[in-house]
Amino acid sequence: MRIRIAALLLGLLGFLAPAEGSPPGGFEEGRRLYREVCFSCHGKDGKGRGPNWKSTRPRPQDFTSPVMRRMTDGYLFAVTKFGKLRVLRDETGGFRLRGAKPGAMPGFADSLEDAEIRALLRWVRGFSSGKQPEDPRSKEIYEGACADCHGKGGRGDGETATGDQSPLGPFVSRIQPPPADLTDRAQMARFGDRYLFWLVKAGRIAASEEKGYDYMEPFGHLLKDAQIWSLVRYIREAFIEGKRGR
Repeated sequence: MRIRIAALLLGLLGFLAPAEGSPPGGFEEGRRLYREVCFSCHGKDGKGRGPNWKSTRPRPQDFTSPVMRRMTDGYLFAVTKFGKLRVLRDETGGFRLRGAKPGAMPGFADSLEDAEIRALLRWVRGFSSGKQPEDPRSKEIYEGACADCHGKGGRGDGETATGDQSPLGPFVSRIQPPPADLTDRAQMARFGDRYLFWLVKAGRIAASEEKGYDYMEPFGHLLKDAQIWSLVRYIREAFIEGKRGR
């Protein structure tokens, strides 16, 4: 098998220092903006099942998912302002995530055959279902191609993503957006096998552009920066940390 992934990932993925506090933003204003701008896709409870959620591929982000704790406020701000695809392509018009470069999962078409990708997906599905396949080849492919970012246990805490973390603070992935937590059943159940296949084969950006999958659109033309920061604060406090009422 042609697996030479570690060096490729290190070359393609950017790294982040631990998150800093976000600029001040009004929680109440953030709540109002969320209802006006985000509700239709992400839903009232932030679980990604708003009225329009079925029309979006991949599905809208579940803000209550544990993976959100590993996303920096700077990344959330950039996605809201510029749109997810543009952030992933690192074309943010000079905006920088505190000196870091956002990364996107690369494609593995040059390293894995289609049959290998299908075997890999069977293993990935096992994380969320709690039952791993018996085919030993699936595990071998996963450990060679995915574990460096997603971790051996599939929790998104591989060596590349973890880096040098302070034991006293929360885990913030060095890769933004962070590698998916493949053990998150609710999150993984919303991705179809066909989308996951193209995600592995072509990479996150190409899966969107070439195969017609959608990403969150930008709102920089509708919201001022201060409003976006208010929105980020609301999402973090209401959904990610659950500190405030919704």
